[in-house]
Amino acid sequence: MHDLVKYSGYDCATAQNAADGFDMYLREKPEVIVCNIIMPGISGLEFLQKIRQIDRHTIIIMITSVSSERLAVDALRLGANDYLRKPLQDNDLIPAIKRAGSRINLDEPISQYGEIDSGTMVLKFNTDINAPRLIVDRLMDELAPDYFESEARANIEIGLSELVTNAIEHGNLNITFEEKSEMLKNFSLEDLYSKRLKDKKLANRKVTVEYSFSPEKCEWTITDEGNGFDPTKIPDPLADENIESLHGRGIFFSRHLFDSVEYLGKGNIVHAVKICQKSVC
Repeated sequence: MHDLVKYSGYDCATAQNAADGFDMYLREKPEVIVCNIIMPGISGLEFLQKIRQIDRHTIIIMITSVSSERLAVDALRLGANDYLRKPLQDNDLIPAIKRAGSRINLDEPISQYGEIDSGTMVLKFNTDINAPRLIVDRLMDELAPDYFESEARANIEIGLSELVTNAIEHGNLNITFEEKSEMLKNFSLEDLYSKRLKDKKLANRKVTVEYSFSPEKCEWTITDEGNGFDPTKIPDPLADENIESLHGRGIFFSRHLFDSVEYLGKGNIVHAVKICQKSVC
């Protein structure tokens, strides 16, 4: 992991345990921390709490295993900005660090010429392999920097990423949860994307996002052109019998990251709401 991060152009330091990591944090004051949830001695959650008691701005990415998936929920509640699931792939860690970089220094001053107070916009996106990241980046660009603290913005980005990815993969490309799980095991999810995109009917489908904002709340309505699904039949990913399955994971975490998540129509429309928390709201 250290070599991969260094090779990608980032300064990187490592610690063998949470105690050493906290001492290193105090010395180095890094912008991004990547930490295992389960460690000997001080746990990753305890480490996270210690950091958050004195620092709400450093981006913290937690790493979890299948058996500690439930702890990832606790980590998000305690202020983690993101989490990654083992076994890590090369294309997991670096994109997460890049996303973290986009969250740094978000508390920009309000323009002296004033800003738009409220409004609505509708955006349409093509379906392709890079669509989820591009869509979320575009939506985050539209999010007024003074509406949310950096932690809430990070949660919005994670939640939108989950919902948009579901719209692209399970909606427009008709990729089932079973197919995705199998492809992830074989590190061949991109191959499945490419195969589906050869079908012009699927490739021509769009994702439509209606975004409305005011000083009180922000709302996103994401519509795909797939066949839909029954959200009441999605299993609880934290139930013992489902703990090793990805089925329902994105929906579950999105419900914890937004104040409200509701599926409409035939299941191909999802409406998410986040209440503003900063004093200007």
